[in-house]
Amino acid sequence: MSPRARTISRSLVVVALTFVVAAPMQAQNAATSATPLSLPITFFGEVRSRTEWDAPGGGATADVFTMLRSRFGARVDPARGLSVMLQLQDSRVLGTEGNRLSSAVDVFDLHQGYLQLVTPWRGSEIGLRAGRQEIALGNERLVGAVNWSNTGRTFDGARVFLTPAGPAGADRWSVTTFAAVMEENGRRFGAATNVAATPDHFVLGAFASRGAPGKPGADVTVLYDAGAAYRSYADAHRTTTDARLRALLPFAVRVEVEGAVQTGAQSYVPATGAPSTQRVRAWLAGARLGHAIGRGVATAGVDMLSGDDAPSDARYSAFGTMFGTNHPFYGLLDLIGDPAATTKERGLRDAFVNAAHPLTTWLSPRAELHRFTLAAGTERRLGVEADLVAPFRLAAGTSLELGYALFRAGPAAQPLGLGTDRSYRKWGYAQLRAGF
Repeated sequence: MSPRARTISRSLVVVALTFVVAAPMQAQNAATSATPLSLPITFFGEVRSRTEWDAPGGGATADVFTMLRSRFGARVDPARGLSVMLQLQDSRVLGTEGNRLSSAVDVFDLHQGYLQLVTPWRGSEIGLRAGRQEIALGNERLVGAVNWSNTGRTFDGARVFLTPAGPAGADRWSVTTFAAVMEENGRRFGAATNVAATPDHFVLGAFASRGAPGKPGADVTVLYDAGAAYRSYADAHRTTTDARLRALLPFAVRVEVEGAVQTGAQSYVPATGAPSTQRVRAWLAGARLGHAIGRGVATAGVDMLSGDDAPSDARYSAFGTMFGTNHPFYGLLDLIGDPAATTKERGLRDAFVNAAHPLTTWLSPRAELHRFTLAAGTERRLGVEADLVAPFRLAAGTSLELGYALFRAGPAAQPLGLGTDRSYRKWGYAQLRAGF
């Protein structure tokens, strides 16, 4: 760990210990003071261990490794409508540090740290949250916390939200706007080697929803991503608008439809030669039909993301999922991350079925089957993936989850580095989580 990172880590520990020590001191002072001061503190945490077995096939050997994620947080409510939240996180792969007496891996960080103000306003509650924070909008298609990963995603910025008053207000309707800096490139805090003026990478967003998650309702997301640089593209300014509708049809059939468009401009930067300007014109469409089967539910659907078979010309048409949580959408194996990046801008078609059925109060297995094809190009057959998950509820806040995934590559997989035609990739995991 670098001296600077060590200093930051020690500072965070001091802050956390200050919270722990301050509570009893406040209580002691309150007993002798004429005007006692109450400082409610809520502690919460999580330890999660996941062992994965990855057998990619071909000439690559199988690998087994274990990831550990530990989180500890404290929430302080010094006054009505005011709260301060601090959450520390340690994330590591076991055995990668060698000698535990001298760590060379910087894995300790501030996961969340923000100030929140909430006040009544015309029968509703309006709030401001400023600092480092998780942001998850709707189904997390475009903006999510990526909780499956060993680190998760947070945003450095500010968020304003409006909901009806009461603990269940957000299940009726909610409105959220936020702004976050993704990369600071300014003169004072940007890269030391920054000679030319490089714009900051920031994102602005707005989200409105009606209806509780999983119930009939609708939501709309609008994102403006400015100054992004990714793969062979720079100075991207993209606006993405997404709308999702959930409804209940006759015979207890649940339907969900979603559509999104992505527009803007960016620069294509080739390995040699001068950059060129591109227009961004991309789209996404998805649909799901679900039906209860006994105590379980079965769902069939399709996700379609536009692609580009000529990504260096004047028009770019591969849809990017921006800051989304892709794990719930494109298979347990996470072979498909951001579809635009995984398919090398050629887009994706994913036809799938899944089913979940509780066997007992402590076991609810589920299964998925995905058929992946590319949206552009001559050969489009990417492959088929089958997933099985068995989550066990052990006790309050404690769970064990076992999973297995099998991917059979198609002829379009090899150019993307996803396996040779008709080869198999196998993957499994065992995850133990305890939280309080």
